[in-house]
Amino acid sequence: MSLRPPTAASGSSAANQGVRSPSNSAPVQTSQPSEQEIQTKPWKYIGYPGYSEFIASDVDLLIFRRFNVLNARALLSLQDKVCELEQELQETDAKYGSRDAEDFNNGTFRKDLPDRAELLEQITETLSRYILQQSAMRRYPTAPARDIKNINRWHYNHGDQAIATEERQYIEHADDLISITEKDKTPLRQFIDSSRRLRTLPIWRRLSSNDTGPPQSSDKDVAYYSDKRINNFTSMTIVFIGTAMLLTPIWILQALQSPTSKLVVITIFILVFLITLSYVMVTKPFEALGSTAAYAAVLMVFLQVGGSD
Repeated sequence: MSLRPPTAASGSSAANQGVRSPSNSAPVQTSQPSEQEIQTKPWKYIGYPGYSEFIASDVDLLIFRRFNVLNARALLSLQDKVCELEQELQETDAKYGSRDAEDFNNGTFRKDLPDRAELLEQITETLSRYILQQSAMRRYPTAPARDIKNINRWHYNHGDQAIATEERQYIEHADDLISITEKDKTPLRQFIDSSRRLRTLPIWRRLSSNDTGPPQSSDKDVAYYSDKRINNFTSMTIVFIGTAMLLTPIWILQALQSPTSKLVVITIFILVFLITLSYVMVTKPFEALGSTAAYAAVLMVFLQVGGSD
């Protein structure tokens, strides 16, 4: 998804000033506003309906604030609450387990005393909130600068007036923004996405909302590109590189006679293979090393076969 160059938008008075809800008895106006009217009053004709449509039109645009500092403070508050409940439970257990207390059954949940059962229920609820809040936001990656720029461009295309100023300031907290849709992209795909020239090639363009991807926004200043086409291209490129890495050294080794020269060629291709795995495909370090070891074994087998001839 990419935004086209911005269109000019004339100034207007602040949104929602002097706006009154239509009377129930008033007839509903169904006429469509002109382009000039939309540019003059984007807060009226676009607003949150248009902004929500735009955000939902591409999974990369589902960007929201993490609220790191507020989450930390809320966790500290919940942690202190859990500590208080823990201390209260310990005191309750000590009271009902003392020698002077009645013979209460402290070995049952089903027939536990009402006050302790209520306390445990409160502890469970607070602990659940504490654990969920600890992990909820941390698993989401930081929003890419390119996607943040696309959202800012949408606001700019509408004269920065479609959404109230104080309500769109969240997008200015770049270090605190997260993408709630995790997409595992290969480095090659990330390289295409980082290049405006490459990611806006006509061959990627989605012509309709029936194409693979979320429903498109009706905004004419937004152009959409098919993730499926780009991913297919990157997959074919990786397959081509992998095939070349297998076949090229075989032909080179076949043409060489010196064992030292063959070892030099094998060493070079092993290093290139490892670099390719690390920077072109999504692999973990141990996976890259394992694949490289298998690749080296294949080349060494060919070297031995060629030497026996």
